[in-house]
This record gives sequence, C-alpha cells and structure tokens, in this order.
Amino acid sequence: MILMNAPEKNRPYFSASCKERDSFYYQVFRQSMVGLVIADKDLTVFDVNRRMFECFHMYPREVAGESFGSVFWCGRKTPGSMGCRECKAAEKCSVLKTARNILLDDLPCVYTVTRYPWHSKNRRGLKWFQIGGAKATFMDTSYAVLSFVDITMQKRQEELLRRKLHFDQPTGFMNKQSLLAGVEKLVSPNVTKCFTLCMIDFDNFKEINDSYGHLVGDKVLQAFAGIARKHIRKCDQVGRFGGEEFVFIFMDADPRQSLRILQRIHNELNEYFNEFIQIPVTFSAGIVYVDAIGSLLECADLFLDVDRLLYQAKSKGKSRAVSALGEFAF
Repeated sequence: MILMNAPEKNRPYFSASCKERDSFYYQVFRQSMVGLVIADKDLTVFDVNRRMFECFHMYPREVAGESFGSVFWCGRKTPGSMGCRECKAAEKCSVLKTARNILLDDLPCVYTVTRYPWHSKNRRGLKWFQIGGAKATFMDTSYAVLSFVDITMQKRQEELLRRKLHFDQPTGFMNKQSLLAGVEKLVSPNVTKCFTLCMIDFDNFKEINDSYGHLVGDKVLQAFAGIARKHIRKCDQVGRFGGEEFVFIFMDADPRQSLRILQRIHNELNEYFNEFIQIPVTFSAGIVYVDAIGSLLECADLFLDVDRLLYQAKSKGKSRAVSALGEFAF
C-alpha cells in the first residue's frame, strides 16, 4: 500500500508498463560492457550487443540467422560449412558446448575460459574469453544468452610473465631452471628417448667485452641466438646454462649429427663478426650421447660429464668439440 500510494516519481521501476520494461532491458542488453550473444543450441545467432562487436573491432550490424562462427570469423570454421553444428571442430568448440549445456542439459551457468582463434580476409588473431550464460525464452523458443568477458590482455600478460620465469630474456632460450627440468624429464625412467646433450662456452667472451664493451658482447649473444635458431630442428631445445654457457638438446640425434649442426652454427657466427671484430668469435663444446637406456643416468651426473668434456675442449686449444668419439676442431 505504501508503494502504491507513493508519488509517481518515487515508485519502483516495476510499476512501469511491460513495453517500457522491455525497452529498458533491451537497452541494458545493448549497452552492457560485457559481450552478449543470444543464440540457439546450434549457435545460430538471434542478437548480439555492441560490446561483442567491439571485441573484434567490428561495426554493429544485423546478424540474426547467421552462425556464430561466421559472424565472428572463427578460425576453426570448416570452409563451406553452413553453420557451427556442421563444422568439423564442433565437438571441441567450447562456445557451442556452453550453449548446449545451458539449453539441453539445463545446467547452471559456470564460467569457462576458452581460446578463440579468428581470421578474416586480411587479419588473424587469438582471443581469450571467459564464457558464461543463462537460459531465456522468447515466444515459446528457448535461447542461450551467452556472456563473453574478454580476457585477452590478461592472458598476454600471463604469457609474458611465464616467459620471464622460464626463458632467458636476452636470447629467448630456456633459462637454467627450465633447462634442468627438461633434461630431468628426459632421463626419467618412464621416458625412452635418445638424445645428445651439448654444452658450449664462448672462447674469448671476456676479451671481447673488455676490448669492445658489453654492448658488443650482448650483440654477440643475440646474433648467436638467431643463428642457432636457424640451424636447429623443431624438436631440438636450447637453454642458457649461465654466463656465456649454453646447452643444446638434440633429440634423436647421435654425436656426429649434433656435431654437424654445431659446426654450421660456429662457422656462421665466426663469419658474421669476422669483418668488424678482430678477436675470433668462437666457442668450444662438450658432447654426451644418451641412448634409450640412458634413463638410468642422473641429471646431475650427465651435466658433470658434459662439463668435463667441455673443459677438455677448452684446454686443447679452443674452437673445438670433444665427445666419446674423440676431438674435433671446428
């Protein structure tokens, strides 16, 4: 009674007409700072709000009846497929799964994080969303109202932090902690892979720093990183062990194959700086081969062995490698 007798301007919103309320809620939908998509169980779109278009730098347009993947340039969309349901990647689509959970299983809304690759004619990219939703009925038809919280920037920051924790910043290679953890896995009893471990150390790095300055020393390391990436295979790994010491892990490669790769890196690096640095830019290497039975080895013992061979290479004249097969001059 108090509410009904209150002055009209003080009455609560539910005293408005149905038409006014519908208009109000539609404005809330349109102006929401969270991306909202209304779709059926097959991700055929009924409506999309402004914020969702902005996530993909699109201008708002009429999209009713189109598939979600077509509207938002799904990178997994099968060419020629009419809708998301017909797409080959439908079973793995978390957006489609969320819509069906809401509508078919009537499950409570739970936010899930999903990776969404997209591409248009001239652009491509990757988005990360927190997806949730609720069921809504309009004219006897049920729809999933899906909410999309764009967390792409947060994921990029997480990736940058992860790289800082696991990778050496000047070279982009694994840092010592990640390197040791990787080798520890390779020599664990449940892994039966053969590989060659190579530890290299620059021969005249202190002299280069003293003669040309630390900025030139940094350029040597950066050039080495670029040249090494060019010659190693996708399955190989490189890590910075400390200072100017680096470790290569050549998977399914024997010492001879590994030595050939090191030789190409060594020679190109030396030629790269030959014109403007009078001091030879070379390195020495110790090489240890671990076969499939090498899981009996301890990680610490393996590094002791390869370090001992590296020391032998340095003491025999530098710019060379030493392995169980003997000595090789680059």
